[in-house]
Order: sequence, then C-alpha cells, then structure tokens
Amino acid sequence: LFLMFCRILQSIQLFTSLTRKSKTILVVKTNAAKRQIARFIELHDTNIAQRVEVIVEHFRTTVMQELGGQAKAMVITASRQGAVKYRQAFEEYITKKGYDGIHALVAFSGKVNIPDDDKEYTEASINGFPEDRLTKEFDTDNYQVLLVANKYQTGFDQPKLCAMYVLKKLRGVNAVQTL
Repeated sequence: LFLMFCRILQSIQLFTSLTRKSKTILVVKTNAAKRQIARFIELHDTNIAQRVEVIVEHFRTTVMQELGGQAKAMVITASRQGAVKYRQAFEEYITKKGYDGIHALVAFSGKVNIPDDDKEYTEASINGFPEDRLTKEFDTDNYQVLLVANKYQTGFDQPKLCAMYVLKKLRGVNAVQTL
C-alpha cells in the first residue's frame, strides 16, 4: 500500500511538472479529487490482493476451525465494484495457494461494470445460481465467506457467522445495525 501511495505521489509530481512546463493552469475541486484518489486506491488490484491475503490467512488459521469447522465470515466491501474485484482476487489467491475448503459468494444488487472489463456482472452470474438461493447456499458447507456490498448488513441471520471483515467506514445507525 505504501508503494502504491508513492507511485500516486510520483504521478502527481510528474503531472505538476508537466503542467508547469506547459503554462497550463489546472483547477481541481479538492474534495472531488480526494474522493477520486481514495476510490482509485480502494479499488486498486494491489490493495485488494493484499487485503484478500490478510482475510484468507486470518480466516484459515484463526476462524475456520470454530464451530467444528463450520465457521463462516462476512466481508463488507465499500462498493459493488469492490465486491466483484474482491471475489476475483479471493478466488485467484485461493487457487494460487492451493487451498481447499474455502469458497466465497458475493451479495449485491443490480448490475456492475468494472473499468477496463467489457463484462457486466450480477450476483447470479458470479455465484452461478439465482439471488433467492444465496442464503440457503451460504448455509451449506460449500461456502465459507460472503462478500457483500450494501446487502445483508442488517437483518441477516447466519448462526455460523464467526468473523466480520469491514472494509468501509460505518457511521451511526448503519454501524450499529451492521455489527
């Protein structure tokens, strides 16, 4: 993450030097720019891969054996794009490590497009079954982790849920209801 931040700073410095040389005046809305940078970092592949590694390793070594090996976890992502990218990184990491017995589902509403990817994603297309079967499928031994984006944060009753990884800021009533 630190290296990614350094690269962003280098890009900003290069951009600044180029605009100085061309005598172009750049007007940027500070808050909008901050949000765009934060979103870029949040959805950057390196950031996601590192977080997935921490989540999988923690779940595998600490949580998975709870409840006689039937423990489940929920990962709360900041966006639907995030849920899709985390699922992709999750499967990639598990395959790379050769882990068996850890599989993830996604939960989000609507359709999602990822920049630089022509494919349109839905919960059903990623999971391989209709949305209305998600809670039943997650309750089986086939799936251990649920990656969510603004769904199932309130009123979701899964007695085997032993860990929650929150990847976004929670405020007010939403924080209380989620946790």
